[in-house]
Amino acid sequence: MLDFSRVKSKLLAEYPYFGTLASALEIAVNNDIESFTRVGNRFEYREDFFQTLNDNQIAFSLANVSLHGVLSHPSRIGSRSPWLWYSACDHAINNLLIDNGFEPPSKITYDPRFRDKYAEEIYEMLLDTITREELNDKDSDSRRSDETPDEKLETAQQEILSRSALQKGEAMKRLPEGLERLIPLQKRGVVDWRSELRDTIGGYYVSDYTLIPPSKKLLYEGIYLPGAHSRHLELAIAIDSSGSVDEVLLSRFIAEIESITELFGSYTIELLVCDERIRSRERFESGERITYTLTGGGGTDFTPVFESITEGAVLPKVLLYFTDLDGKFPPYEPPYEVLWIAPGRIDVPFGRVIELL
Repeated sequence: MLDFSRVKSKLLAEYPYFGTLASALEIAVNNDIESFTRVGNRFEYREDFFQTLNDNQIAFSLANVSLHGVLSHPSRIGSRSPWLWYSACDHAINNLLIDNGFEPPSKITYDPRFRDKYAEEIYEMLLDTITREELNDKDSDSRRSDETPDEKLETAQQEILSRSALQKGEAMKRLPEGLERLIPLQKRGVVDWRSELRDTIGGYYVSDYTLIPPSKKLLYEGIYLPGAHSRHLELAIAIDSSGSVDEVLLSRFIAEIESITELFGSYTIELLVCDERIRSRERFESGERITYTLTGGGGTDFTPVFESITEGAVLPKVLLYFTDLDGKFPPYEPPYEVLWIAPGRIDVPFGRVIELL
């Protein structure tokens, strides 16, 4: 078994953020894999492969595995192809590491096209280049697993470790370049905006109530109460594609929309893209792949979205508007709840702002 202590010390001195993360990893030999992988909190490596690497390349490998845990890639996989998802995650991580001066081993997963992109966005780009048959074959051959028997415990431990690494990096003024895009620096005392968003949307995740069949809770006493016929989410989502919204912010919008569709199993989403006018309006049902026509680049006028929704046959219960809030608001409040999902808080004439942290 190789001695990794020298490389871990080098990481702590030169890259305190990655060094803190790597110092918590357990190390184990696994000669049944091609190079290296993460299993729970364990770094597993193929011995003859690592004997060909220098210290800088070993440091790259430790940093790669450390980031997979901190970025919660296992819990973000949803219904995606495991093989393609972890390939997308590697692209995101390896681009960041190379941008920060790490020396990669040969034959790593890397493509400069995916710089500054989230794993969710890279996954969609990769999905367009591969057939379903190829995907099934790759997944059947894939043995990679970051899951642990106690996923909640692992997540909590990673959160504590991530905070410690951030504090050490900030104290030494040596945080990696571009890290804030992948791991937003947490502000103390700020409401968990994702939980707030989930809780709000979840309140609308019950559709019609009906007496056929009735609720069985009090039926034995001859009391007929309406039963929930189904659980279904009717949602309108608008994306601000104006010139003031850059590609990084757009990619964050897309990532959050994808996470919403994974959280709720049954949904109908009316998706609108708008700058000063509607650029696209499409309807997606559960199981359909959501596609994004992100054209625009002009000024920002929120009014066309509300006018377009009013022209529809059925009004939504809630509208999520992903925007930087730099635009013209309509002169009236609509008869449904509006949540403005934005990177900062400003006063709005109606609705509620959830800050994208």
